[in-house]
Amino acid sequence: MVVSRLIDRFAVVLVAVAAMLWGTDAIFRAPLLSHLSGDRLLASTQLVFMEHLVLVIACLPLLWRARRELRRLTAAQWRAIAAIGVGASALATVLFTVSFGYGHFIETLLLQKTQPLFAILLANLWLRERISPQAWVWVPIALVGAYMIVIPDPLHPEQAWADFHVVAGLFALAAAALWGSATVFGRYALANVRFTTLTALRFTFGLPALAVVLLLLGGFAGFGAYRLSDLPLYLGLALLPGGLGLLLYYRGLASTPASLATLAELAFPITGILVNLYLVTPRQSITSWEVTGIVVLWLALAGLDFANIRQPARLPAAA
Repeated sequence: MVVSRLIDRFAVVLVAVAAMLWGTDAIFRAPLLSHLSGDRLLASTQLVFMEHLVLVIACLPLLWRARRELRRLTAAQWRAIAAIGVGASALATVLFTVSFGYGHFIETLLLQKTQPLFAILLANLWLRERISPQAWVWVPIALVGAYMIVIPDPLHPEQAWADFHVVAGLFALAAAALWGSATVFGRYALANVRFTTLTALRFTFGLPALAVVLLLLGGFAGFGAYRLSDLPLYLGLALLPGGLGLLLYYRGLASTPASLATLAELAFPITGILVNLYLVTPRQSITSWEVTGIVVLWLALAGLDFANIRQPARLPAAA
């Protein structure tokens, strides 16, 4: 009980930590993409399908444990969970991976940061969430911090966009819209299920959708592109940023309004940029702008966490 109250107290921070964990996925995603099909969309789908297959197998005990809990879900909540699994877990991850595959990492990460705009709008329209005046003070500060992290030289942003590919940007924006809506849908579904159950259902709904897409793109041959030597990479991708990251995320979301949770997800580029700079496309040092951005973003997240405690989150009633 004490632990649960402590987690509730720092729920916004927990969402931010989960988002930072997601940022490590490039360590696994980049080498796996180089081993798969030369077609970006097919290779991305192959990667995300195997990631989900590992996660569904790992989550089977959670689903068995929650078999009675599932009966409490309403039809509207089942639709929300299906939208999370098919839209966010499957399609959005494929779209983001395709954008990532163009090699414009900075632009992909920056456009992914439009996610709060979609989530806040939908949370306002559907969940009737209202951000408190205290939280609104920190919203632009969080956005500025994320911008400073993603753009190495904010005073000359045109340099980062010099070789930008329009198609890569469209894929990143589409992924951001789907992920933003999933934050709201997840908040809605958590009224009747535990965060562990929602995590398992997300992957379970995503897997068959990915199988259909993979069949359409590559036929049955698309399932034969995997190498046994890549198994450690798939396990790392699925269980660390995928499984553990989403477990932490949904636990934090249970005590955080969707409008604030999506802002906490702006912490994603902190690890995303560091991983890309030093492990994926190595560079000698991080700029002073990026360090300042990290400090500014975490200051904003601390302010949002304080605003969340002053105005406690209530889970929406199931329809």
